[in-house]
Amino acid sequence: MKPKIISHGALLVTFLLMGIQISAVSPTPTVNLTTGTVTATPTVSEKSKQIEDLKERLATKVAELRQAQRMAVYGTVKSVSISQFSVETKTKDLKIELTDDIKIYQTIKESRTELTSDKLAKDDIVTVFGDYDATLDLLKAKIVFIQSTDPIRISGTIKEINKTDYAITIESAEKITYIVDFEKTTKMSVWNGKEIEKAGFSKLAVGNIIHVAGSPVPKQDKRISAQRIVNLGSDTKGFTPPATPTPTEKPATPSATPKS
Repeated sequence: MKPKIISHGALLVTFLLMGIQISAVSPTPTVNLTTGTVTATPTVSEKSKQIEDLKERLATKVAELRQAQRMAVYGTVKSVSISQFSVETKTKDLKIELTDDIKIYQTIKESRTELTSDKLAKDDIVTVFGDYDATLDLLKAKIVFIQSTDPIRISGTIKEINKTDYAITIESAEKITYIVDFEKTTKMSVWNGKEIEKAGFSKLAVGNIIHVAGSPVPKQDKRISAQRIVNLGSDTKGFTPPATPTPTEKPATPSATPKS
């Protein structure tokens, strides 16, 4: 059998095809003449893969940022459970997660006081700060401020005065008994029959008829922290306290309505 003879042209074409196949799958080496090191230049396919990987990482990061955005909401607490509560805002009801590191504050007697999560109650007015998860439609709360409500107004006759605790017990026209705390910030006026004068706690006496504007003390039924008191005195010639106004008369319920 005669051996097959391959021409020089055929050999050249074969080597060129092999070179093209090798360059398609292998990086082209680059020699640094100064250091003598050899580095591989990425091929087009490798560069494309790197670009796609970068795009994927960027897309993932953007999605994470969209899912967890800083947010603050203001509204009224509708329900409370062990792990979360819901807040009614002007636009919708939003679920709020009670995180492990949550902080809850309320201003009590002009001082910011930190509370535990079990102090949150239905109808509390709150401002909530946290991270909003758009996917779950859930706000992971970090800080909750229990806000103040409109002043509660009551009227009644003073039945007892506690000079140690600066507390006054009054009875309304409906025969409902309230305890009124006279605070350092409480402003009081006295009607002397001709004009209203400024006065202090010492001017209060059993039998005086007073009007009180204030806020309920959390978790204490029928107890008011007074902001303003108007003392009509006891010489009222048979004058009886007016009925306590509604609908602002909410201290009779034992809820944790926030105090200013």
